[in-house]
Amino acid sequence: EDLLAQMHREPDKREPLSRMLSHPLSATVDQLCAALGPIRRARTLCSACSSGTNAILLAAGWLRSGRSERVLAGGADGLCRLTYTGFSCLSALSDEPCRPFDERRKGLNLGEGAAMLLLETEASARARGAVPIAELRGWAVGAEAHHITNPQASGLTAARVMQEALSQAGIEPSNVDYVNAHGTATKLNDAMEAAALRQCFGDALERIAVSSSKGQIGHTLGAAGAIEAAVTAMAVAQGELPPTAGLEQVDQACQLDHVLTRRSTSVRAAMSNSFGFGGSDAVIVMAQPGLFAPPDAADPVPVYVTAAATVGPLGVQSGANCGAYAEPGPAPGPGMIAFEAKDHLDVGRARRIDRAGRLTTVAIQSAMDPAGPAGQPSRLGHSGAVFGAAFGSIDACAAFVDRIYEKGPRFASPAVFPNLLPSSPVAHASIYLGLGGPVLSCHDLGASAEASMLTAIELIAAGQADRMVAGGVEELSAITERVLGPLCGAGADGPGQPHRSEGCAALLFETAAPTSAVRGSGPAPVVRVVWSASWRGRFEASGLVHALPEPTLFEHPLVALSRPSPGAAEALSPLGWSDVPRLTSAPRAGNHEAAGGFAAAAAFAQILAARHDAALVLGLGPDRTCAFLMATSSFEPPDRAP
Repeated sequence: EDLLAQMHREPDKREPLSRMLSHPLSATVDQLCAALGPIRRARTLCSACSSGTNAILLAAGWLRSGRSERVLAGGADGLCRLTYTGFSCLSALSDEPCRPFDERRKGLNLGEGAAMLLLETEASARARGAVPIAELRGWAVGAEAHHITNPQASGLTAARVMQEALSQAGIEPSNVDYVNAHGTATKLNDAMEAAALRQCFGDALERIAVSSSKGQIGHTLGAAGAIEAAVTAMAVAQGELPPTAGLEQVDQACQLDHVLTRRSTSVRAAMSNSFGFGGSDAVIVMAQPGLFAPPDAADPVPVYVTAAATVGPLGVQSGANCGAYAEPGPAPGPGMIAFEAKDHLDVGRARRIDRAGRLTTVAIQSAMDPAGPAGQPSRLGHSGAVFGAAFGSIDACAAFVDRIYEKGPRFASPAVFPNLLPSSPVAHASIYLGLGGPVLSCHDLGASAEASMLTAIELIAAGQADRMVAGGVEELSAITERVLGPLCGAGADGPGQPHRSEGCAALLFETAAPTSAVRGSGPAPVVRVVWSASWRGRFEASGLVHALPEPTLFEHPLVALSRPSPGAAEALSPLGWSDVPRLTSAPRAGNHEAAGGFAAAAAFAQILAARHDAALVLGLGPDRTCAFLMATSSFEPPDRAP
């Protein structure tokens, strides 16, 4: 935070590299990879207070789809002035130990911590003689599309997500013995969760024990879902239920079978709930290993690319018009792009959304409902969204911290703080557009847009969504332009380099092929994802060769990436795609961390225009690669192991 405040005053401030690189949102995972490696693939997610649960959820999808045999998944968060002051200015903090579900509760306490769970397939555990602690049976995620800080009072979305997790687990409500509640000790959240539990479990709730861990450790934010998942797993394994510390006088609106003192009982199945700012709800269900019949094996889910949209130097584009970023033309000039939110959004409804959030909202709206009139977005139901950013709103964070230092915490703005959350742009978009599916952000330096697209593909393949829009967003930032960008892969302006710019780009992924897409000369090609992967260093490259279709199987293949890079040749050579023509988007989109999203959108447009029949989208960052191959539906991939 000292460094953030200094960079706000001196955007050219340089410090030792190790200190500078502590800020990017992927730094924690990068340090884990360095300490524990080699690691095959890694991902950094954020959905505010449900982040740890969503990391577990994505890891479970990797296992079920055969992408991995073992995954370390969890969350971490540390106390800091920014977070403490932010929650204080929202009047969410209690000045005494918190009391979840108690009628005298005054608010939450902040904590810090971390938890990691080792998830693995049954075959992997058996092969190495590992004794399972618990069986992860089911999981689900959904967005409330309600408010950036306040929960949906009815609990309808939370109840739906709980029911979906139970359904996937193949477990009846009557078989659940314990719920580790989100239980923040705030008036709105506790009442909402109690209402949601009643809707989900009905009469069975009378005999289900409920407790919140936050009375003991506080709200650990991004770590909460992972820590509480670990608590839930140990409750299943040991038959010991932790009490809700501080709960003495139960609120009438929160009448449940609360665990008031340590309780010993057999736990057949248990649920852990996590609800994040922006309304991202995530739920997991665990059980005693082998107690319930194995869930039915899911058939592979096809994933189609059905739309694209960009908001950048060439304005707001969708569909085939995104191909302009693949064409020769003038590079963007310095400064902000010509984007006016009032031309695309109801400014009254969008007044609390910052620039990154508005760019994201317009990109999603253009991809998912391009014909919708400005200011009247359609309610898009259970569609979800994943968007990436390398550094988040770093200039705004730096200004917020500097204001705390200079004027004191009393002058912190409650309107600004929610926009500092890494997942706020996509959360704001979900609220404005009514997205009810998985909503989260993904952070992987210069490959953040491509990692977000991979995450959307993986969530669909895992059965968590039927429709996901994914991409990347970057707003112009003096700190990123002068310091962090050059350090982390996107160089500053210089000879042969386009100016830094800003913008947002997205692809729409669906399980169903489009039936009415047309272009000027006739029906547009149907585009399908036929391969996807991510890896660290060179660890997985040799193993990928047998799974990625050779470019010779296509008539006119293409490689799409953000900018020319020596790393591209190094990544493409072992894959056999090094001689394929390349599309780079930075010369038209600008040199920024979300430029890979523009490359993917332009490549999709090239396939729509029948100029190419396949495109390998390649996202590169320091020691990381994300890639996926989209091709026309006429292509049948060889029958190979994933």
